[in-house]
Amino acid sequence: MSVYLHKKSRYWQYDFQVRGARYSGSTGCTSKSAAKEHVRKLRNEIAEGKQTKPDMTFDEACGNYMDLVGQHERKQATTDGQIRKLTSFFGKSTLIRDLDRTEVNKFVAKRRGEKARNLKTLVSNATVNREVQLLKRIISRVPDDYAKPEINWRGVMLKEAKERVRELSADEEARLFDKLPPDLANVIEFAILSGQRRESIVTMLWSKVDFEGQRATVRVKGDKWHTFPLTPRMIALLKSQPKVTAQVFTYVCERPSPPRNDRPRRVKGERYPFSSGGWARKWQAALKAAGVEDFRFHDLRHTAGTRVLRASKNIKAVQNLLGHTDIGTTGRYAHALEHDVRDAMLATDSRNSPGPTIIDLPENGGNARSRG
Repeated sequence: MSVYLHKKSRYWQYDFQVRGARYSGSTGCTSKSAAKEHVRKLRNEIAEGKQTKPDMTFDEACGNYMDLVGQHERKQATTDGQIRKLTSFFGKSTLIRDLDRTEVNKFVAKRRGEKARNLKTLVSNATVNREVQLLKRIISRVPDDYAKPEINWRGVMLKEAKERVRELSADEEARLFDKLPPDLANVIEFAILSGQRRESIVTMLWSKVDFEGQRATVRVKGDKWHTFPLTPRMIALLKSQPKVTAQVFTYVCERPSPPRNDRPRRVKGERYPFSSGGWARKWQAALKAAGVEDFRFHDLRHTAGTRVLRASKNIKAVQNLLGHTDIGTTGRYAHALEHDVRDAMLATDSRNSPGPTIIDLPENGGNARSRG
């Protein structure tokens, strides 16, 4: 019998053979004695023919996923929170092979009826879908030599609201920049010019900025990298930032704060890199003071995409700037060309028309008619 600890897992692992068939994986046990007892029972069941494949509990499956994938994810804290939601519903000791479509549907129904963290709205369909997608990944990562369910996932995902395209008008932009603190204004301006996501901008590294090549590379969703060109104004904006940390955009601390689990202490007057959302209150305060309503940071990305498309008439260029893998996603910005299409139609109207048309309004008892 072989049980051992892996340096990247808190659970004891096992690896043994019965009649030439190999069984290996996590025991789900944190003590060696419990792990040995788990393996002893498992071997007896296999030898007696009670099961051809070993079972894995839901908790073990989640631990297996974190060992293989989750611990390497950039947003591990988010994955941890999603796993807590899943475990709370399905139960730690539930065998992974016992999961079925009915239980998955029950989870979806329960989650979509719960309050979101702000307690003002219900959990969004997108949030529920991301949790279901994680559940699929957890099951898919269960080794093939374990018993696991066959679930028909078709139709499980909820319909998500179509993403809107909210553009910042020139007047709104002027009012907003009048109210923004200087350091935050740099982040906002770069977002409008580059069209990159909030997380990508605040984590942008000096080592990924190529002034000579006039390009920058940022980390994007899926833990991938995306490179985009820099304009003269963007280069000037970046060069105006003091090089005090590995991250490009920093702010001057206004109030000292003690150390926390996620960061060291803050000293008044010193510069520190922006966090993902630590400046949210200043952002919201600026929007309110400027009278800019129904506007989110992500709308800066929409603003950039819309403006570039309107100026270039090149939807492929917008796709490359924003890093969309599917040009269909970029298609939401097509409204920016509506006026151009209308102008083109008007320009060809007289050529395409057979002649002037006289329209008698219905209230006068007439019908539309044309004359040559």
